[in-house]
Amino acid sequence: MFLSICFALLLLIVIVPCKSDYSVYYCSNGRPAFSIFNVSTFTFSAQCSIPGRSCYGKKGKCSKEYLCCPRTLKMSSKLQLYDRATNIKFIRIGIDYKNAHRLYELNLLSNNSIMYDSYQRWFFFEKTLRDLFEMPNARFWYAIINCMQNNGIAYVFVPLNATSITANISAIIILTRQKNSFDNLYICHMATRKEYRRQGLGTHLLQQSIYRALNEQQNGIKYISLHVNTLNTIALEFYEKCGWRCYEYLPKYLDPEPHHTTNHAYALKLNLDNVKNVTGLCRDPDAIDIKQSDNEKSIENCNRIPTQLEK
Repeated sequence: MFLSICFALLLLIVIVPCKSDYSVYYCSNGRPAFSIFNVSTFTFSAQCSIPGRSCYGKKGKCSKEYLCCPRTLKMSSKLQLYDRATNIKFIRIGIDYKNAHRLYELNLLSNNSIMYDSYQRWFFFEKTLRDLFEMPNARFWYAIINCMQNNGIAYVFVPLNATSITANISAIIILTRQKNSFDNLYICHMATRKEYRRQGLGTHLLQQSIYRALNEQQNGIKYISLHVNTLNTIALEFYEKCGWRCYEYLPKYLDPEPHHTTNHAYALKLNLDNVKNVTGLCRDPDAIDIKQSDNEKSIENCNRIPTQLEK
């Protein structure tokens, strides 16, 4: 019993390393170096022994700075790409969007080498969200783990001219199945890089999420829900135009962050039964059959008149 508890604690330390004494070393391709956890000193080390040689189970190559550096995952016409550094499989979906961006579903593979690749996986998600949200000091680590390890689903757009897939994500959406709800897909995060905003990437990601939810209706999925800061009017209006409606006001629900002076939130959801035309989402007012009762609940529970597309 004692040994099992110690092992569980050790795994917790490995999966969620202490940020106060963990330094991230970067390789020349911009990716963080691999790190090994030392069970005797409870520290991480990114050092390798012989430059030019493979290191850590051939997942990387030892650089002249004695760092174990992951290889660059480059754009390819293949239907599936595997990133050894993060144990993530990039599965190509559909045709390229406007001949400029490629859509991938991210499949998290099992962590057979948990000592040194767990951090790479979550660092990829955290760094991507920091870049896209333009919040370099934000902490997404625990939220991402909680979301992705609970049957998480992620879709990303990558520019066709990207030299590195993992370093050039143009838009991302991360969903999960909430533990306390069997009929709901929950949007944990959605963001688009600044230079690609207002080009339809966010709309296309929402459409892909609805397709996924509709395919899982046989598993009981009825809604797609999310939370939005009450002061984030741009996001609120966007989701409302796409068919989401506010059903609850939650004071101090969100973690404090510098972009807003409050952490109050609105809870929004989209009823899949209201979806009539997925490809018209956010553009055609007839794509979603909004019930008058849903608008009335938004006013009653959230004191908010929903923004709607003009016919």
